[in-house]
Amino acid sequence: MEETTGMTRRQLIVSSAGAVIASGAAAALLGETATASASIQEASATTFPTLNVTTSWVGNTYAGATQWMQDFLFNIAVTADGTVYTNSFWDEGGDEAGIYKDGKLVGNSHSANGDAVAVNSKNAFLTVGNGLTAFSLAGVAGTVTFAVGSPPAAAAATDTQVIATDRVQNRVIVFDATTGAIVRTWAVNQPGAVTIDPKSGDVWVVSGVTRDTDDGHFWHVTAPGPAKVLGFTNTGTALPGTISGPAATWIPTSLAVDVNGNLLVGDNGPLRQVHTYTGLASPKPTLAKSLGQPGGIGAGTPGQPAAGKLWGISGVGGDSAGNVYVAMNEFGTWLRKYNPAGDLVWQLVGQEFVTSGDFDPASKALDVYSPHAHYRMDYGKAPGSDSTWLGYTLDSVKYPQDPRLFMFGHHHHTTSAFMRRLNGDLYMYTTGMYSGELVIHKMEGEIAKPSAAIFKAHFTDYPGWPPFQPAAGEWIWRDSNGDGAFTADEYTVPGTGASSPSNCWVWFVDDKGDVWEGGDRDLRRYPLQGFDGQGNPIYTYTSMVTIALPAPFKPVRRLYYDVATDVMYVSGYTAAQPFENAHWKECGKVLARYDKWSTLNPATAPPTWQTLLPWDETVQPVATTPVSWQPAGEYIFVCGIATRGQVWVYKAADGSAVGTWQPSAIVGPPSAYGPTGWVDIPYGLNAAVGADGTYHVTVEDDLKNKILVYSWKP
Repeated sequence: MEETTGMTRRQLIVSSAGAVIASGAAAALLGETATASASIQEASATTFPTLNVTTSWVGNTYAGATQWMQDFLFNIAVTADGTVYTNSFWDEGGDEAGIYKDGKLVGNSHSANGDAVAVNSKNAFLTVGNGLTAFSLAGVAGTVTFAVGSPPAAAAATDTQVIATDRVQNRVIVFDATTGAIVRTWAVNQPGAVTIDPKSGDVWVVSGVTRDTDDGHFWHVTAPGPAKVLGFTNTGTALPGTISGPAATWIPTSLAVDVNGNLLVGDNGPLRQVHTYTGLASPKPTLAKSLGQPGGIGAGTPGQPAAGKLWGISGVGGDSAGNVYVAMNEFGTWLRKYNPAGDLVWQLVGQEFVTSGDFDPASKALDVYSPHAHYRMDYGKAPGSDSTWLGYTLDSVKYPQDPRLFMFGHHHHTTSAFMRRLNGDLYMYTTGMYSGELVIHKMEGEIAKPSAAIFKAHFTDYPGWPPFQPAAGEWIWRDSNGDGAFTADEYTVPGTGASSPSNCWVWFVDDKGDVWEGGDRDLRRYPLQGFDGQGNPIYTYTSMVTIALPAPFKPVRRLYYDVATDVMYVSGYTAAQPFENAHWKECGKVLARYDKWSTLNPATAPPTWQTLLPWDETVQPVATTPVSWQPAGEYIFVCGIATRGQVWVYKAADGSAVGTWQPSAIVGPPSAYGPTGWVDIPYGLNAAVGADGTYHVTVEDDLKNKILVYSWKP
């Protein structure tokens, strides 16, 4: 840079205060000559004024200012007065073991971490490390511990005893509730949930199950099955009654003894119900009733949420009034209270952890889809009351090989939805935090049916899935027989057995259905080849087109191609603004537009305009680095990683600055470390224009398990 500019890069780029770059200095920063065909914004005096927007959200019962529904919900324990204690292994906002009462978050057992939770009149007992720790009822960790030897599968408690199931040594352990000393143990094969009758002292435990160790923590019945619920006296003598469930396919995930001395069993098998068994002392306990519509989320109108539909059942409990509490954990968390008649009293929802939401192109920004949920917006209503949850799009019973069930571990492979209208149908394309795959679902009502996928490499995060995948390298899968499952004859490979470059972050689906991918050495476009008899889009390696990276980029990190106007937008790094390893997730430092893209030679044609994106690593306490952007109508919307929901707006016509906004106080007071979280995924922002000209922008909020929804009228 020439000394005559008298400005540092920090002074020239857009930061929280915001300024775009002047022509002479910009040319030096961008490594380009300012010409008519590649204009640099004349903006040394242009700032990003604060724009007036409305802030709302979807995906969580609460806004997150003071409370929110936690990210995971592995089990619950309920006191006589209906206080619900929970446990899990993670919550981005720190409430991994929330305490709930009357539909509100009232506390947290901080430092707990795992599957097990139990409660008596004096303490709660939760997994910490390889055992349990006694917490006060207010959630304060005490000094009494219960050594299981490994993280317990489940726990139960009375005022005198704490029971834990040890899945490593296949045993039930009875502890003294006051001292933590082991009283006795007995063998149970592959134990899971456990409960204790506070009056008789009898112990009931699930046998023949295992639980995933990844983020889903799903329960599975081990071969040959079926799982059983076994009864024991308090000294370990087997009771005559063994419960094998209403069907051999049941999956008993959770147990509790209700106020009447009956056994509640959470069944996450195909029935997806909570069963009540009576006559526990008899040789054959009786199934007296079941809570929930048989088939759960797949019943009635599949995917349409309802008070009587359950899924992902992970915990059950009861209070002294006979109310039943049900915890659900699948692609989100749900906590419900039902009265003794089976009517829903309240529900808490938290179902958008590390996800973004896109708009149905035909809806004028009214329908928002995340990778697993569908919302209908009514922007005339107050924030927080302006959305209706219309669909939970995952049916794990009908489509047990749905990629979303296997790809949402720590690498978060299905976080970002791209909704496209093709061939008269609605399709959902998803990618994740590391952009290794593009998964395609075809919407059938409210259920997203697995349709196709493009994987850059052999998938290794979940052993054994997908079945029959090629032994090495990239591959394409298409559901040719229409069953939503992966079969050996449904894969195609390029023939080389190699993987595509690992640091390619581009995925984009244009309005024609063509898929764009790559960004490191080149771009690759997969032209849509039509649809098969099942309605699946067809992509092939033989039709794939390789395109040189557009000048001056190397590498490209994001792109957006507008088919209707033949305009390409690209962001990434250049020789003058090079890539830095510390910022592997960002979308790059430079954004450019190319008009008449289809007529250009990308390697040599100059962009119509280019500008520096907001980037300032010296800002305290969090740096400004951009991660996601999208054009809509006349504008381009940009968000950063650690800038927590802030959005910058540019004019699409010339790249000039328009303004910026922050999330409003409805989601919490302004703070460098809140109230919202990082935009932690490459495709964390989407935008669309409503029927009245209002722009609606969604942004990921991973801190409080929701998606921000902004509305801005220019």
